[in-house]
Amino acid sequence: MAGVGRNLSLAALLAALLAVGAVVLPSAMWACALAALLGLAGVVLFRGNRWRTSALVVAALALSLAVLDAFAGLLSPTPINYGLVRKTVPQWWPPPDPILGFRPKPNSEAVNTVTFGPETLYRRTYHFDADGARVTPQGPPGADTYLFVGDSFIFGQGLPDDETLAAQFAKANGFKVRAINLGVPGNAPNHLVRAFETGLLDRYASQPVKAVVTWIIPAQLARVTGDGSWLGSSPRYVLEDGKLRHTGSFNEYRLLHPIAGAKYLLGELFSFVDAIGMKQRQDEQIELFVAMMARLQQFSRDKFGAPLVVIYSWPDATSQPGHGQSEFAQPLLVGILDRLRKLGIPLISVDRVTGKYDVSRLLIPHDGHPNAFSTEIIAAELKRHLIPQ
Repeated sequence: MAGVGRNLSLAALLAALLAVGAVVLPSAMWACALAALLGLAGVVLFRGNRWRTSALVVAALALSLAVLDAFAGLLSPTPINYGLVRKTVPQWWPPPDPILGFRPKPNSEAVNTVTFGPETLYRRTYHFDADGARVTPQGPPGADTYLFVGDSFIFGQGLPDDETLAAQFAKANGFKVRAINLGVPGNAPNHLVRAFETGLLDRYASQPVKAVVTWIIPAQLARVTGDGSWLGSSPRYVLEDGKLRHTGSFNEYRLLHPIAGAKYLLGELFSFVDAIGMKQRQDEQIELFVAMMARLQQFSRDKFGAPLVVIYSWPDATSQPGHGQSEFAQPLLVGILDRLRKLGIPLISVDRVTGKYDVSRLLIPHDGHPNAFSTEIIAAELKRHLIPQ
């Protein structure tokens, strides 16, 4: 009995060390490596063959998980913003929202500081008006209105208020138009569809809206199925008989479907788990994405009598092999654009507009978001497209 008591105390100590390590260590892979070391320690320290064998099994399983995760990580593309540290004041920003999961509050501001190692890349204060839209230059009363909706590329992450795409578009038009910036970092087409469905954009129906403008990137494909730690409270959609149906939030779905919830949580921890069923998940994401873009096009026509215009940072038929970084094969991405063209959605290629410039002139260093030079020349192209002289 004394040996059993000693083993139990030792097992509790090792479990406590593992719990502390899981909190302190930077990834699940490192936690698994620690578990393997602690398991080997148990082989030496425990008394009795059963205890030692159990510790050896734990060590083997933990080591296997660490190796599998490391291998899967090598196969995954490294994000361009890897190593960045982002801080916002208030800390939980954008704040929670009962309809979209998160969005800026009206008449508020947020301070965003981003560092890369010892270097501060930027410190920006984002300001929001009475409608929760990011502040842009005021147009004259009754001016033609353009709605800019989307994620951080539309929002202008890392840029001052007056250098976002919407602000640059207003400037390019001599401040004679009203450009409304409704972008929110981390958004996906499902957020935009839900905003239309629930009437959040109805406040602009009485205004002369001439176009709804969005900006797509390949990373948005994974977001339509909630593949992102910040997306749990976001609206979830499924396709039924080719039609989109809102089912609640991703968190609600995962609570009601424990197997799917466990698969998601394990996939967040381990890359090799996330890779299981990747082909089927990507097929689902593509179909949802295209359906959502078609729905946004229809909403734009029905509510405003205006086109949906899509700016894309995305490989197309003219791109060289190996364009950009994405978990989606390039032919799949090219095929999505072809389907959007067949829907009659006007498309504007960022690469075509910015291709003559070196990439170092176009992006915020280490961050990957467009800088003010990029938004200025893209705004000029958008003006040529929407307001021909």
